[in-house]
Amino acid sequence: MIDFHTAQQSQAIDRFAIETAGIPGLLLMKRAGLFTFQTLQNHFPKAKRLLVLCGSGNNGGDGLIVAQFALLAGLEVKLVMTGLPKNLKNEALLAYQELVQLGIEPSAFDTKLCEECDLIIDALFGIGLDREITGITADWIKQVNASGKPVISIDLPSGLHADTGRVLGVAVQATHTCTFLTRKPGLYQFEGSDFAGKVHFSTLFLDRDILNTQPAIAHNHSLKEWLKELPLRRKNSHKGSAGSLCLIGGDRHMMGAIQMAGLASLKVGTGLVKVITHPEHGIALTQALPELMCYPPEALDDVALNTRVIAIGPGLGLNDWGRQLFTQTVESPEFHSKAKVMDADALKWLAQFPQKQDNWVLTPHPGEAATLLDCTTQEVQQDRFSAIKTLQQKYGGVVVLKGNGTLVYDGKNMELCLAGNPGMAVGGMGDILTGTIGGLIAQGLPLFSAACLGVSLHAHAGDILAQQKGQLSLLPTELASILSQLLTYADSRS
Repeated sequence: MIDFHTAQQSQAIDRFAIETAGIPGLLLMKRAGLFTFQTLQNHFPKAKRLLVLCGSGNNGGDGLIVAQFALLAGLEVKLVMTGLPKNLKNEALLAYQELVQLGIEPSAFDTKLCEECDLIIDALFGIGLDREITGITADWIKQVNASGKPVISIDLPSGLHADTGRVLGVAVQATHTCTFLTRKPGLYQFEGSDFAGKVHFSTLFLDRDILNTQPAIAHNHSLKEWLKELPLRRKNSHKGSAGSLCLIGGDRHMMGAIQMAGLASLKVGTGLVKVITHPEHGIALTQALPELMCYPPEALDDVALNTRVIAIGPGLGLNDWGRQLFTQTVESPEFHSKAKVMDADALKWLAQFPQKQDNWVLTPHPGEAATLLDCTTQEVQQDRFSAIKTLQQKYGGVVVLKGNGTLVYDGKNMELCLAGNPGMAVGGMGDILTGTIGGLIAQGLPLFSAACLGVSLHAHAGDILAQQKGQLSLLPTELASILSQLLTYADSRS
């Protein structure tokens, strides 16, 4: 399991290690510098000329230590600092004094320094930055990015908000990021992944007891861990005991959406998948997937009452047809006790007719989340943690906020998915996820577990498909086939 902590929590852990556990701050700084230098050696063994950019805080101190190790290894080092050395304090000052003993003095920033170096070390700003970068330092960062030289950022790229992944005016485009003590959620949210490059993590050899002095704001469990939640099939299982799901959607011209949701439900092992859709779609759907049972809207009450879970939204549409099905699903007293998955157009209807239920999973992408919260997509993306918490407080149940670093939240537990890739940004992927989560709930998983396993299966399947075919040609229907392959890990338990 991987834990995530805010910048404030990370700073508190650092203080506890120094002030309570008695670990010298300079020792932690040297461990961070050594880890960064080892990353440099492992990934850029031919780099001989370094440009080290240092701020005036502890992050800058880490950069000064990297410069020390580089000089001792015989590399050529150019040092640029944002402030005067006399303004350095504590461990950063000690690190600078040691560096001076090795015969190096700061240089003024110049574009030629970027052009002449093999690699740049970014130690300008640390995790405490919460204001936009402007002025000369912003110009430096722009020139670093324009240079095209590889960059290793220390703790996180300068200019990236540690908690949200928001760019504070301008940010360093890192090739690699070495981060310490805790995982910063901003590296995996919003724009974080685009600026952080490959992330390397070190606890700096601190004991788990020290790292656990602050509660994590989110976790990441492996796919295999979530697969353990899937109930084992008894030998005398039958199609009814394997779960039953009612899928609702597929307005005219959107039959494919409900078909993909049905396909995914079958691929994850749902025993019975029944589809409520336009009568004109029934024959085509049955020809494409004979395993699906298709019914007209008039049969909704009978069908839904005889299934364990209702999933509504794929291709539902925003006309009267979709509104009637939505209203019937969420307002009928007979369905209140039914577990539900709400996606796509069902979420847009929910925004118009808001209510709160504890037994559903909502799966909005950022645009749908903005509609549900009556704000802009940008506002959602700039603080995804706050957005998902507000969504859950307003609508209840379990919320899946899709996107880079998909979040799952039930009011108490937060899961952050680290899998997935940009190639999954294609129409139909959300329909596959809806069918997946609905099918897992139908098989007996609690809502939160089903949402987390569904998101993890979906994201890992996307990564496998991207490795096989490349990111630019991913098809949701192909991804559905990978889901069943990943479920073989669950089969191996029996």
